[in-house]
Amino acid sequence: MGINFFLRIFSVFWLGFLLTPSLSKANSFHQLLKEKQVLERQFDLKTLECFPFIKKIGFTEDQVVLIKQCLTGTRTLKEAFIASKVSAYKTIGISSKFLKTAGFQTILIPWNATKDEVIQFLNKRPSQEDQTSFLDKIHEVKQSISRNLRIKQFYCSQEISNDDCLAGYENLASVRLPDTLKDSGWQEIIITRYHASSDGPGKLILGFQDSPSEMRKRLLKDPFKIWRPRQKMYEKIQDKYGAIFKAKLQLENLVCAADISMTECEQGAENLSQASQNTGFRMRHWGRITLNRYNTLTQGDFHAFIRYDMAPEEIQKYFSRKALKTQVAEKATLAIKLEGRTKNNSTQLRVVCDLKNLRSELCANSFETFIRFVKKNRDYQVQAPWDTLMFVDGNQLDRVNFALNSNSRNTYLYLDANSDFNQLAAYLNNRGASGEK
Repeated sequence: MGINFFLRIFSVFWLGFLLTPSLSKANSFHQLLKEKQVLERQFDLKTLECFPFIKKIGFTEDQVVLIKQCLTGTRTLKEAFIASKVSAYKTIGISSKFLKTAGFQTILIPWNATKDEVIQFLNKRPSQEDQTSFLDKIHEVKQSISRNLRIKQFYCSQEISNDDCLAGYENLASVRLPDTLKDSGWQEIIITRYHASSDGPGKLILGFQDSPSEMRKRLLKDPFKIWRPRQKMYEKIQDKYGAIFKAKLQLENLVCAADISMTECEQGAENLSQASQNTGFRMRHWGRITLNRYNTLTQGDFHAFIRYDMAPEEIQKYFSRKALKTQVAEKATLAIKLEGRTKNNSTQLRVVCDLKNLRSELCANSFETFIRFVKKNRDYQVQAPWDTLMFVDGNQLDRVNFALNSNSRNTYLYLDANSDFNQLAAYLNNRGASGEK
């Protein structure tokens, strides 16, 4: 009898454990939001970003792993803050390396660093006198740049350290333009790790290790002449493939990322053209496609990143998971209908879907789940200051970073559109809607 009773209690305990939403099906996106709130409240952290400078993601689903890794790094950071009693950092990126950048309030930490490693890094902070001296030096050098080059907009990427930024500024400050030249013609100069092609005609990207002579040589080039070959490439692609993309895909825009060459861009366009011969491929929506070096990503119902060297048959296969146009239209109509049903609900929340890269199916499903919650929790009411619930795709890295740092976070609750009923209920009951900030 005693053993049987113990087994029954044990079974009930584990059943309860498994059915508890916050424990059985923990949502990385929701937990990240909660950890950010703690860091804001206890340590006055302003900005937290997950892998802000990552270039190699891979495929759409690979972002889920990165978000989980970001959560791991964030929790380690919190533990390190508590143990070290250091709270002077305002902007932090969970990344793949340690880096002090953008002054003395911004750092990057590896997601897989140990608490002790993070503590050691946090405590390696220059004295106030050294910080002031460094910032004074930066200010002095920037004034020299403005005076010598007659350019207003120049800055360092947060991908490089404070010392590397200063080194780049000093090299740039040594540059002298011919007296006959009123200005360089460049609207924006960015100093980062390496010289690279830009994504626009007025932007010049320099490496912090570039010598003054190398910088001068690039500054003296006509920005429009540099951009013209790329412009001609777009015109060539338009002439060769434009009619195909328009007729078969109704493609709104084809963009080649700055990290691929003109030849690689043409290769990507050719692969896309061959993929468009497939009837199933043409039955999907195609808004803006960005050909790039590393990633193949689906963004909502319309947009996509496609690796330039991805074979046509691989493109067709990967995007076969993308919803058909008829399915998108059906779900979009349903989402609009369901949104209407959420108006003036008893929770006193205005419920909306993220307008950027959220699939209509996810939006409709989220509205349905919320309506179920309201029906089952008729006495539930949100507490001030919350007035809006926005569904976002918590499996997309850029939307996670948006939700973490949105200017509307004081009144908006951000909920993962991939949530099931239990996850949604746990979120509303245990987090933001309780009035916790």
